[in-house]
Amino acid sequence: MATLNPHRPEWVRWIPAAILLVIIVGAVLVAAIMGPRLAAGPGPAGEDQVTDLNWSVFTEQGLRFIDDARTPRIDLSSPPVDAAELGLPEDGSLTVGPHPTGLDYRLVLIATEGEPNGALFTTPQFTVTTAGGQLASVRVEERGSLTFTNAFLEVSERVPDLGLTAPPARDLAQAISDARETGRPEVVRSDTGSAAGMDVVAEVTCFGAGFCQVSYLVTPAVG
Repeated sequence: MATLNPHRPEWVRWIPAAILLVIIVGAVLVAAIMGPRLAAGPGPAGEDQVTDLNWSVFTEQGLRFIDDARTPRIDLSSPPVDAAELGLPEDGSLTVGPHPTGLDYRLVLIATEGEPNGALFTTPQFTVTTAGGQLASVRVEERGSLTFTNAFLEVSERVPDLGLTAPPARDLAQAISDARETGRPEVVRSDTGSAAGMDVVAEVTCFGAGFCQVSYLVTPAVG
């Protein structure tokens, strides 16, 4: 049988391996140089981006840092919480999110100086509302549309941390049926939980199309 490329020099057989080696070395160098930069995150907050104690503020600069870091932190431990100190108007609502990248925020709410000590929410968006110069509430949205069964399970997972009672699955199923008949979303609310040192109510909004969305309404403890 004839040999293919009988006159090819022996060193030619090593070209693919050499090229692969160059690619691997290049990839390692890029990872070594760029990796720390990619993993470093946005870095420490600059002036006017957080309070002196590193809590989030909702000024233009503060919102920019919140979007960079995606870790907003609100101190509810000394109510009433002054709206101006958060960079918010005396009366109004501000929604943070959805994030430009579609990623979630890790919202930390600190409720007391000791235990229990607040809660962590992973959320695509949240809304802070002020009234009379004070922070009135924080509404935290859960991601995604859920069946009524999964909505019940979603809230049930937070019961030990928040101390509320999840709305029964049968109530959520009925809400979907009612929404289908009326053409309007139906809201089912839990009782108020205070195990985290702040008042939290779970709200499940159900739609006639057969799905529900979960949110949590957090209010500071009475000062």
